[in-house]
Amino acid sequence: DIERLAQAKKTAAQKISKSVNIPGFRKGKAPYNIIAKYVGEAAIIDDAMELISNDIYKEALGESGLDPYGPGSVDKYDLEPVPTLTFSVPLQPKVDLKDYRAVRVPYVKKDITDEDVERSMRTLLLEHAVIEESQKPAALGDRVTLDIHSFVLPAEGSEDGEKEEFIHTHDGHFVLNADDEIAPGFNAALVGVVPGDKREFELTLPDDDAQFPGRRVSFEVGVKKVENVTLPVLNDDFAARVTGKEEKPLTLLELRLRLRENLERMREEVVDEGYFTDVLQAIIDQAEILYPEAVVADQIEDMMRRFDERLREQNKLTLRDYLQITRITPEQLYAQYKPAAEASVKRALVMREIARAENLVISDDEIAAEQTRLVATFGEDEAAQTQAQTLFAHPMMQDQLRETLTRRRVEERIMAIGKG
Repeated sequence: DIERLAQAKKTAAQKISKSVNIPGFRKGKAPYNIIAKYVGEAAIIDDAMELISNDIYKEALGESGLDPYGPGSVDKYDLEPVPTLTFSVPLQPKVDLKDYRAVRVPYVKKDITDEDVERSMRTLLLEHAVIEESQKPAALGDRVTLDIHSFVLPAEGSEDGEKEEFIHTHDGHFVLNADDEIAPGFNAALVGVVPGDKREFELTLPDDDAQFPGRRVSFEVGVKKVENVTLPVLNDDFAARVTGKEEKPLTLLELRLRLRENLERMREEVVDEGYFTDVLQAIIDQAEILYPEAVVADQIEDMMRRFDERLREQNKLTLRDYLQITRITPEQLYAQYKPAAEASVKRALVMREIARAENLVISDDEIAAEQTRLVATFGEDEAAQTQAQTLFAHPMMQDQLRETLTRRRVEERIMAIGKG
């Protein structure tokens, strides 16, 4: 109302008069009309609106019944026909899942082959191999230590001239055999290298490559070390040696069966993870998801904070150091993070809404059972068990367990929906 604005203008004028020197008057003692003439009526109104905007916002928000996500902001004020403040209010996200229970995605389970088992067996052999440094040119079967910089070249006919990073590694170990190639022809390109060599070459990825089918890749490889690899003999003695700490050492046949079981379990975990992602994305694609930009901004801020923590731990750098080295502005980094942040926000909102719609609530008994299971993983170490029990009893840890179990239950329900 007009009287409220008039009082705010008087308060604003008094505040201004204490911070400016008006000829002929002591600070804070000049009358309103003199102050208005000296600094301008508009400056007083600006300060007056700022003084009362917070109180008016709180009052208006309470009357509106809105549920804000975060602080509002003043868009503008008008004096005619009556004094009016206009605010923008970021609202809580809303998700309409539509007919999410009708979403179906084929579940394709890939069986473990004998070749998969043999590859796993060769990896186990390599772990127990005798490895000796060599100054001779590298041959197939040798292990090489490499620095690799590689980029996927733009596809033919593509207007996008940007190269995409393929593999970037330092001091990586690679065995030059046909069962473990970064790309077809990679091992052959390194036959004959010696420490200190640098090689540049291009290779074509297979048409069935999951990420870059049929694309050309440019490699820059620096050779750090060449080593001869002598594999142990694959027999029952080897199997008994690698399982010697078990209650009953395994035979070679039993070891193969163990490897197959492990591979099947890991393959199932990988397939389930991919399947969950596909079903969740299908639900997201048909849902209506509304959220303010502030939600994305908070997610990006969290991603930047975690990136800064990793830099400090791994490279002894800060995010500010990274920006200076890469010559990237904070605004550019924000833009780089935004697509991933938006996708993460949508996933989290949809999963939260599914948990609510499906009434997926974790009971205190389930929290206690999970706590007991985790404590039991410490075996007979009583001190470790006691320490774990104290840790899990903390309210923050209880919340984390509840969040983990809820997410697990939501994932299971989403996969069940996808399978019908």
